[in-house]
Amino acid sequence: MAPVAGFFLHFYQPPRENPWLGLVPNEWGAWPFRDWNERITEECYRAMIAVVLPRDDDGGTELLEPLTRSGFDIGPTLHRWLERRAPDVDRALAHQVTHAAAPASSLAIAAPFVHAILPLAHARDRDRLVAWGIADYVRRFGEAPRGMWLPETGVDLETLEALARQGIEFTILMPTQAVQVRDPDGEWHHVDQHSLDTSRPYMVRLGEGRTITVVFGHGDLSQRVAFDGLIDDGERLADTMVGALSTEGDGAVLLVADGETYGHHHRFGDLGLASVVRRIQRHYGIETSLGEWLRTQEPTFEVELAAVSAWSCAHGVERWRSECGCVTGGQDGWRQEWRKPLREALDWLRDALSDAIDAELARYVGSPDDTLRDYGGVLAGALGPVQFVEDHAASPLDAEATSTVLELCEIYRNLLCCFTSCAWFFADPAEIETTISLRHAAVAIEHGARTLGLDLEPEFTRRLRDVHSNHEGVDGAVLWRRASERYRFDEGLIAAGFAAEHLAAEHRARRERGSWHVEIEPSLAGDEENTLLMALTHTPTLRRRVFLTRTERTGPLSARVQVRSVENEAWVTFDLGDLGADVVARVATSWLVEPGSSDYEAALNLLVAELLAQRVGGDDAAVLVALAGAQRWVTPAGEVSIRRALLALTSQGDQAVDLEILAPLARAVGLADLVGGS
Repeated sequence: MAPVAGFFLHFYQPPRENPWLGLVPNEWGAWPFRDWNERITEECYRAMIAVVLPRDDDGGTELLEPLTRSGFDIGPTLHRWLERRAPDVDRALAHQVTHAAAPASSLAIAAPFVHAILPLAHARDRDRLVAWGIADYVRRFGEAPRGMWLPETGVDLETLEALARQGIEFTILMPTQAVQVRDPDGEWHHVDQHSLDTSRPYMVRLGEGRTITVVFGHGDLSQRVAFDGLIDDGERLADTMVGALSTEGDGAVLLVADGETYGHHHRFGDLGLASVVRRIQRHYGIETSLGEWLRTQEPTFEVELAAVSAWSCAHGVERWRSECGCVTGGQDGWRQEWRKPLREALDWLRDALSDAIDAELARYVGSPDDTLRDYGGVLAGALGPVQFVEDHAASPLDAEATSTVLELCEIYRNLLCCFTSCAWFFADPAEIETTISLRHAAVAIEHGARTLGLDLEPEFTRRLRDVHSNHEGVDGAVLWRRASERYRFDEGLIAAGFAAEHLAAEHRARRERGSWHVEIEPSLAGDEENTLLMALTHTPTLRRRVFLTRTERTGPLSARVQVRSVENEAWVTFDLGDLGADVVARVATSWLVEPGSSDYEAALNLLVAELLAQRVGGDDAAVLVALAGAQRWVTPAGEVSIRRALLALTSQGDQAVDLEILAPLARAVGLADLVGGS
């Protein structure tokens, strides 16, 4: 048997999409990128697919694929985003894994669908999260996973039982999580993070004769890679890892860290990682793949774990429900008392909705539990929604009932997304991570009211009253408004967005927008000019509604849209700036460049020219912000154009400019003083 000296990389991002719309909103903190997924993809994920290294022998260069020489997991919410928004990364990774010499299960392991702390999850949710993660893995890699990553390595025996019941053979933990080990002779020995021998796999005994294997990362080296810059010198790190191998010749040295360490947290960390694995393989002839090493190992030592533990909390899993002292990004005097009431409010919402979902599903399907468990196949893209409902229906269902079943599954999905670990991880609930969780809570509540007849918002917001930010004047009510009101889209508003794009680009306008699809047929057009009859479909639930819209161009870059459903005589009026930044950007680019164009940088430059000539109209601020935020990343030249536009807008004293709209963009480019900020 051969030793292994390698890396395990945990890649993950929360579901950043606006759950009403299905598109990731602009995240100004990621500037000059439009959102954090785009930024981290450029700095890390895309770089990790193929790293250019200098050759040692002739001064030339070579490509190395470090992921196929390591072990890794990709959280399903991140993998779904990569598939849609960074297909080059997704396809290159799929090709590398499927064409590697080792099976996919020797390189990649699965992860629960949502990055929730599983010991804190309800048992039924935990089982379904594991099942959805396995379904995602099978769809992407074509085989069942052998291992599964536990978010934040949060573990207890019930969590390991959930994994083992679904065929998972091993997981990865850190030395701080072990309490004692038993050798083959039956003697138990207490261990700590310093005395645990991490060079061997261990067995954990579970109920009904089941066991699961645990592999421990090397605590010291993993910590130094993640936080001390040890990855900066690849050759030195390779030598250190090999030097730490057991003298018995078949042990392991496994460095475990977030995958974002390599390139995002540590610039050029991708180069360091690639040089390490190359040196270990070529210079020392040692295996770097954990999965391949595990195939040759049969655990002979047993380990007892702490009752509940995680790698990023010294107090079990208290970081995700109390003020335990573990925090990232805090300031002097800041408190985390907000964690407990946030957890309790979301737990209450989970219980209130889950029971109602199960009861309503029972009217349509044979087994609500099987239905929700198997919904992971739909989320993974392995099964169509209609076929899924047909497979589980107790009797044939019409289109409306089919949509109801899917709606209930989507309410449940949004409910699970509320519990992504990031919501509690950082120092303050006013950060974007907690906002993401509250958005999903808002959608679950809203759709629960429509489908289940439950009015849960008053009680939920009452329970949020005890959630207080460390920023003065920001309490649970403010956090709720920030999370929901700024992102909420109803069907009429989405129909209005499609109508505005049709006005600007006609047949070149898009028909897909996030989770929504529209049909506009010539035969459906009304008699009035720029009046349309459109059928709007919510893709995940197949919910369909028909709207009548009227559009009018009211200025050079302004429009007004009226909308009413065919069941309602009341018209609702929207201005262009109400319709969402992505719509504003597409409409403005169609008018500034050409119909259907998505050349946002060209549109931005043309907007600057119009602003300098003082020739545009009342939606100028919304158009500028939308064009800046529509680009995957803003070039240095583009940032210069944005600065000119901001100066031109704010210098026109005779024109009312919405400074609140401009503020995030102005701060991003260092001109906060123009809008009264600092």
